[in-house]
Amino acid sequence: MKTYLVITVLLLSVWCGAFDGGVIYADGGSEISGVLAVDTTLDVNSSPWNVTDDLVVPNGLTLTIEPGVTVYVGAGKRITVNGRLVADGTEGELIHLTRVPGAGKWHSLQFVGSTEDNRITYAVVEHGRTNDGMIGLTNSNLLLEDVTLANTDLRRIRTANSSLIVRNCVFTDMFAPGQPPTTDNLNEHIWGSGVPEAGHFIIEGNLFGTTTGHNDAIDFDSPRRENAIMLIVNNVFMGGGDDALDVEADLHIEGNIFMNYRRDEYNTATGESNAISAGGSGQTQERDYTVVHNIFSNVQHVAQVKDEAFMTFVNNTVVGISGPAIYFNWQGRRPGRGAYVDSSIFWESAVAFDEVDETTELAVHYSVVSSEWHGYGLGNTDVDPCFAEPGYWDANNTPDDANDDFWVGGDYHLKSQAGRWDPNSESWVQDDVNSPCIDAGDPNSDWTDELWPHGKRINMGAYGGTPQASMSLSNEGNVADLNNDDSVDYNDLKLFTDKWLYEAVLLPEDLSRNGIVDLHDFAILADNWPW
Repeated sequence: MKTYLVITVLLLSVWCGAFDGGVIYADGGSEISGVLAVDTTLDVNSSPWNVTDDLVVPNGLTLTIEPGVTVYVGAGKRITVNGRLVADGTEGELIHLTRVPGAGKWHSLQFVGSTEDNRITYAVVEHGRTNDGMIGLTNSNLLLEDVTLANTDLRRIRTANSSLIVRNCVFTDMFAPGQPPTTDNLNEHIWGSGVPEAGHFIIEGNLFGTTTGHNDAIDFDSPRRENAIMLIVNNVFMGGGDDALDVEADLHIEGNIFMNYRRDEYNTATGESNAISAGGSGQTQERDYTVVHNIFSNVQHVAQVKDEAFMTFVNNTVVGISGPAIYFNWQGRRPGRGAYVDSSIFWESAVAFDEVDETTELAVHYSVVSSEWHGYGLGNTDVDPCFAEPGYWDANNTPDDANDDFWVGGDYHLKSQAGRWDPNSESWVQDDVNSPCIDAGDPNSDWTDELWPHGKRINMGAYGGTPQASMSLSNEGNVADLNNDDSVDYNDLKLFTDKWLYEAVLLPEDLSRNGIVDLHDFAILADNWPW
């Protein structure tokens, strides 16, 4: 019966001029391979789809994968996109791109010369294995959003001279606890080089599971590109035996959490483990790194700044560092130019800076840092920042080669009698003490994203200058002055009404701070209106 149905489908497809290379079976399974001749849709009614041989989407054609579709790729087979791929799942109907059950690993999904708006959303991509990346890009463009990348020990993503956005994705642990790595420098989540002129490399809101040995979470190099957008923002890096970011590129690194990067027993390279290894590439290819609003906890080093690179390090929180936090030289490398450090907190850490000499351009302002560095700028202090949960050193926790003590992290919001944001309850709580780091950051920095009462001065640390900044006891400003122009007027009313009945935390328009913009907030606005 199946044979006759296949012949009938083939004849109908040719008759209608719509044969797409697929073979539909009566039992619900389908096969597809070869070079597509027309735009093709892998529909959910015919799922699962089996890629039995290499599949190519040629230039000018689009392969669409519907929500809920499972695509089984045969062992060693690959999908190459020269045209366009649109794989949009939904939160309730994920797309699965995986191996044939019980079979060996498939090869990869490769985008080659495809600058279309390729995208994969709400999907699971797993069990592809190659040095070229389970997902690979060459001179191409791709958006990955809400995708889980799992079950492969080699590069999950490889990108070469391409534009890439990876947003809200999960990269599972590369290996199980105690399992040694299988390679040196290939067991990495993202590896790449190059961004096209006016292109982009944006890694945003992702969770990066652990790596081990001499393998980085992200290893990326790029020539200096004045017009390229290169961002690593709001990610969580769970740990590894080498670097979280091993980069030679002009990067903006903001709002990330880096934890547990300490050289492990499997890392036999000469270098050490860093949250950020920031390098350049020759005297004419100096790199600049902007690092703001990040948390670094239980890492061997925050940053190695080398090869003429320079780092701007503003409003970061550094805790539980076993070695020098930021250092400017290492064996066989040229030293970094230096760093500008501002409104940051270095606490429970061995040494703030190392390999500093007369050529190092180092400035440190309005930061919590040991007294030996106070003379490098203005407004520095070594007071206890009074974290909500300060963390502690635990000598009985998992040891490593760098230090037998292990930092157990806490909550690095600053204690405040006026109000501190509690991420667990998603509410404002009041403490019995007030952190000296509130209203103590750089007086020239932008404080306007901090919610009132804010003291009209930025806080130190990672949450300073953000809506999660701990509140001030100062009476500066007005809760209803939403645009911070020192008056309450129709401009503020417009901002307020634009957010009417929004249910969201950390909104300035939520004057009562109860999670919704409603009549309670309107009453507060009215009380502060200049009648």
